[in-house]
Amino acid sequence: MKLRKTLLLTMVMIFLLTSCTTPGQSDNVAPIDEEEVTTDVNESETTEKKILRYSLIADAPTLDPQLMNSIPSSTVGFHIYEGLMRNHVGEIQPGMAKDYEISEDGKIYTFYLRDAQWSDGVEIKAQDYEYALRRLVDPETASDYSFLVTSLIKNAGDINAGNMPVEELGVNAIDEKTLTIELNNPTGYFLSMLSMSQLCPVRQDIVEQYGKDFSADAEKNVYSGPFIVKDWKHEDRIILEKNPNYWNAEAIKLDEVHILTVADPMTAVAMFEQGELDQVNIPAEVLANYEDKVEYYFDGANDFIKLNMDGSSELSNKDLRLAINYSLNREDYILLTTQNMYLPNTRYVLPQVNGVNGEYGEEYPYEAFPVKGDIDLAKEHLSKAMIELGATNPSDIEVELLTTDQERTRIEAEVLQNQIQTALGIKVNIRQVPYKQRLQMESDHEFEMVVTGWVPDYPDPMSYLELWPTDSPYNHGSYSSEIYDGYIKEALSNTNPQERMDALFNAEKTLLEDGAIVPLQLRRNAMLVNPKVKGFETYFVGINYDYIYADIEE
Repeated sequence: MKLRKTLLLTMVMIFLLTSCTTPGQSDNVAPIDEEEVTTDVNESETTEKKILRYSLIADAPTLDPQLMNSIPSSTVGFHIYEGLMRNHVGEIQPGMAKDYEISEDGKIYTFYLRDAQWSDGVEIKAQDYEYALRRLVDPETASDYSFLVTSLIKNAGDINAGNMPVEELGVNAIDEKTLTIELNNPTGYFLSMLSMSQLCPVRQDIVEQYGKDFSADAEKNVYSGPFIVKDWKHEDRIILEKNPNYWNAEAIKLDEVHILTVADPMTAVAMFEQGELDQVNIPAEVLANYEDKVEYYFDGANDFIKLNMDGSSELSNKDLRLAINYSLNREDYILLTTQNMYLPNTRYVLPQVNGVNGEYGEEYPYEAFPVKGDIDLAKEHLSKAMIELGATNPSDIEVELLTTDQERTRIEAEVLQNQIQTALGIKVNIRQVPYKQRLQMESDHEFEMVVTGWVPDYPDPMSYLELWPTDSPYNHGSYSSEIYDGYIKEALSNTNPQERMDALFNAEKTLLEDGAIVPLQLRRNAMLVNPKVKGFETYFVGINYDYIYADIEE
């Protein structure tokens, strides 16, 4: 099935999730009518407030913008922080920058900020963006997402490597309302990146006041976006409230957004049926009951098995990695795990991102592995691997498959385990841990195989491929290839659109021919939305939902 470029994006159902005031809240904020105040946060109660309610299967790991490394966190961040630009369902709109200029060589962007305030009434300044971007690349911050800009912004890579002070970053506040950003090379997708939470501003005084506890609770941060965090009951719910100081507050119709943590998808469905949620994803196992009511959409994510090649397990062997790739029948896997709700995937880069003139997948069609697998070829690679590893029997090879501790992910892991063990005779052990722990274990390289996924941060193949250069901080699998690195360097420096895209495609092929990952599926979801909710948008880049301009009609 062909996926549309303007596809809707949903919460990551399996692998990715999904009244306090801010410090010094301004005295000139309009008071809330006492009759509208809800003393109980029970979502089933009817109030005069316009409250949107949805759920995540696990709590957002963090709301610190520079430390966000998951879609649930980034989705909340999209609504509480304001970037220089805002990507609204693929349309690049002005954010905090009311205007901008690009130099003739395409490398220097000058942004002119509008007059706006933080949620506590303090003026938002260009220095807040300068500080945030320096914080992102500062090695002391240890941000997983520093890779976004290390090869993009001047000196970012050297700073992140500890070879240069953060003050040398190519980001400068000329005055309180003028910011310049100097890139290493012209980058056509740069503006679309600027609504990402990791590139949004933070206040230095607030960060220094709370230190390691910055943004750990609602009152330990200030907010620049359409909403503020009113309350955060960890592992229970996040309550967002309209930010009266937002520069475009008149366009915001919702009074509050309640994001509940509901681990069991079937419980979430029951809550929707009872009117306690306004949106829900329907689990595959009960999809037939809602077939004529759901809205299908692809969330932009691809899922794959990340393999650790740091020498701590047999997976450093290329032939073993290829044997696992060829052993899988992805068609059966999708049928058994999602009843064909998702689609099998045999490549890495999402086909719907931008190519040169159209969609990448149409311009560069590719199937790295047969959708039904190739057992004979898998065994050929296994035989080579056994010789190289000194194994006399396939069962001598034992690997661990890490996944999250949900029932759905357990089923997926067991299907993978069965297919690999049946085809190859090697032993696969399953380990399930909480979502937040799985993210940390990935980051710390404490895994052998891990079921994971990726959603593009901007609509370009580089959003996927920049994870895998040898020196990338997000290269958790310790993949290292001079050939791959060369293609990425070529794509970063080549200003010819066709030659640049050719280099990116060659990088994707190299990654898969090395068996560095095991592609599994493209996520397609089925959603129910309260018909009273209007303007609840989804998009396949960087977030689950965009409800900035949503409304609830009676």
